[in-house]
Amino acid sequence: MRLLNSKTLKLEEFFADPPKYAILSHRWLNDEVSLKDMQDGIAAKKAGYAKIEFCCDQAAKDGLQYAWVDTCCIDKTSSSELTEAINSMYRWYQDAAVCYAYLSDVETSNASGKGSFGESAWFTRGWTLQELIAPSSVEFYNSAWKKFGTRESLKDIISRITNIDMAMLEGADPEEFSVAKRMSWASKRTTTRAEDRAYSLLGLFDINMPMLYGEGNRAFIRLQEEIAKRSDDQSLFAWKSTTVNYRGLLANSPADFADCYNIVPARSKWSQNPCSVTDKGVSIEIAMVGWAMETYLAALDCEVENVPNSRVGIFLQLLPENGQYARTLLDGADTRTFEAHMAAEAKYRQVYVRQKAYRNRPPMDRLYGFWIRKLPTEISTVSGQGDVEPSEVNCWNQWSDEDRILEIPTGSSGTAGSIYYKSKSGSQVLKLGFDFDFNPICQYGGHLYSPVKPHIPQYSVAAQMDPSWMMLPRSDYLHKGDRLRGYNLNEFPYRISITQITGDRGMWAVDILD
Repeated sequence: MRLLNSKTLKLEEFFADPPKYAILSHRWLNDEVSLKDMQDGIAAKKAGYAKIEFCCDQAAKDGLQYAWVDTCCIDKTSSSELTEAINSMYRWYQDAAVCYAYLSDVETSNASGKGSFGESAWFTRGWTLQELIAPSSVEFYNSAWKKFGTRESLKDIISRITNIDMAMLEGADPEEFSVAKRMSWASKRTTTRAEDRAYSLLGLFDINMPMLYGEGNRAFIRLQEEIAKRSDDQSLFAWKSTTVNYRGLLANSPADFADCYNIVPARSKWSQNPCSVTDKGVSIEIAMVGWAMETYLAALDCEVENVPNSRVGIFLQLLPENGQYARTLLDGADTRTFEAHMAAEAKYRQVYVRQKAYRNRPPMDRLYGFWIRKLPTEISTVSGQGDVEPSEVNCWNQWSDEDRILEIPTGSSGTAGSIYYKSKSGSQVLKLGFDFDFNPICQYGGHLYSPVKPHIPQYSVAAQMDPSWMMLPRSDYLHKGDRLRGYNLNEFPYRISITQITGDRGMWAVDILD
């Protein structure tokens, strides 16, 4: 570690146990001083040298023999030294006796005055986040090098500006705060290079990783992968985005965590196994309920702080590959509360959420249900149509004899509809629905009422619609399709096919012929 002698302004190098030192926090501007400038003796000719002089002068006044300034104490031409410095940066600020935060765009000494402290660009920069929270003591100086407050004296204003918890500004350990909350502190900050949005957060999450300038936003994905390896805090996945394409479980940017300032780990953890990063994406055990066509609402082990029954749910879309999913928007929303009562219907699945594949492919609009295209007998729910009694149709949507659509509403699952109709040759039962894996299921014939448990009246509409009819171990009337291939039966006395059709709106078409 190189340090500036506060009296001579000369660089000295320490390989272990450096002496007490002051450290400077500032925004990089034009004409900053580099290590080479110091070594070549031309540093004093540059505009940035004034900051170095100030820092050293103030350190000497505070009884500190050394000071550290990032512009000239790191050899940025050495990739190995730069990597070591960035991975050590948080600790260097943490170990400093005092941090001088120089706000070059603040001219007043009144922290609460208009156009002053709260509007400083210093609060918008990525690197200054760790420089604000890591040191034990932070002092603020305006453009004239006049001290106008400390982190302690200005903590109320700083908390309002940054959304950083008061406890963090008072010196708490960052590990006491959820991953999502810490990410939210960085969500509105920017860096000159895309990679630095991730690299500037390494210390905040106690992560070490190599610097790969040129990788762009991939750096932030790598950071999240490293966090997932050492933490079971699923608030890492609680971010929000308005991107319509399929996404992975990891966010593209800290900006996606802007609304996560109040997300904390759930008081009751449901997932028992840790997640892992694989070549198929993030593997995670998660509780899910069917929610829309081939889409689940999945429960994360995090919730809104101090709000009962507020567990965060995200939408996962099934992909063609077995066991693989992508995160998706549903009706313009990225997350939804996974309410406590949903736990009774949820199933745990070990899933792979792809981070790369399908990211440029928007979800196709598909009917969450069936179109009954052909039947041996016309369905009519209107009385007075010849000698045939009217059919009985129970479904979620408004039934039309002409359209013959059965549609499950968003947020529900199971049976799409139950139909009982009569013809001159006798009566018939038709039920259609999806199992938990969104395979299409058809019951043609058999009992109208499902084998329900006692809490459902046996001969009620609820008993007709209960999905337990799909789970009968053996039934000649039950026809189980596949979500990718559909279903086709061509045996006496009838033919049944369930096929996917595409167009402006995809759907399952059901054909039953004698």
